[in-house]
Amino acid sequence: MNRFARLPMALFGFLFLTFFVLSLHTIVDLARITSDESAGESAQYHFALFLPEESYSFFHQVAQGARTAATEYNCALSFHPVGYGSPDLAMAHFSGIDGAVIYPSIEEQQVRTILEQLSANNISVVLVEHTISDDAPWPFVGTNNFDIGRKIGELIALQSSDPLQIAVVYSEKSPGIYAEKDLVGLGITSALGKRLESPPIAKMTNLNPLDAEALTYRMLRSEPGITTIVFTDARDTLAATQVLIDMNLVGTVQLIGFGAEETILDYVEKGILAGTVVTNPRSIGYHAIEVLFELKRNGHSAGYVDTGVTIVTQSEVSAFRKVEEGK
Repeated sequence: MNRFARLPMALFGFLFLTFFVLSLHTIVDLARITSDESAGESAQYHFALFLPEESYSFFHQVAQGARTAATEYNCALSFHPVGYGSPDLAMAHFSGIDGAVIYPSIEEQQVRTILEQLSANNISVVLVEHTISDDAPWPFVGTNNFDIGRKIGELIALQSSDPLQIAVVYSEKSPGIYAEKDLVGLGITSALGKRLESPPIAKMTNLNPLDAEALTYRMLRSEPGITTIVFTDARDTLAATQVLIDMNLVGTVQLIGFGAEETILDYVEKGILAGTVVTNPRSIGYHAIEVLFELKRNGHSAGYVDTGVTIVTQSEVSAFRKVEEGK
């Protein structure tokens, strides 16, 4: 065999060996108890939490809630990334874990395949914040997006005068709420009814952090009829609010943000944002582990846990901070 024929074979062999080593590393990493040393050898179950790697307080708080529940229920808990390029979730059915909490932020058919593999290996699953349409619904812990829309509508009704023309900005950065955007729109419509000049307009941003900034500039310059812009992602909220300030349009167009980052609460307190939508990520993480534990111990559990949503307005920021500090 000449050297030209050997070269592709060598390259193929190198790639095969690389992926094999990565797969072994992933399985070892999944099988290793990484986060809850207090559970130690007495842990009843080993659960794995799969969240996007993004540095976003929502995911940090989900992890905190899950860690608290794992300690209370004497379960070991390991943390793993989910997303394109990360093999952990795809390899989880080989790992020997007892259960998995998953934020399904990848393509739906791929998630469905992975869920079926986990189920076939007797690994219990709980989805958080974003459910997957299937013949038999998977256990779910998170927020009710119709309620989010209804509460947004109630806030707009209190702070804005007619006629109302609303734009709701969804984002690829928050796939959970984007997947159920129709429910959000229905909730807003149910709260505002005939006060709406037209149905809420759905806008979209991508994963680029600058996309929300560009979209907000376009809306404020070319769509003067819009009276209220609602954001469904914390990063988009921060970018858009700065645009509103830069264009000196605070108070002219109402902005409703998303998330409880300190900067967002400051904007609400100063009256720059009309309010912010706050879900309860600690509760999501806590109840997800609780549901997994019940599934393993009893063979059944609640199939749906609604963790609620809060709208924080200017007069409520101080009280909200105190509640959060007490948790």
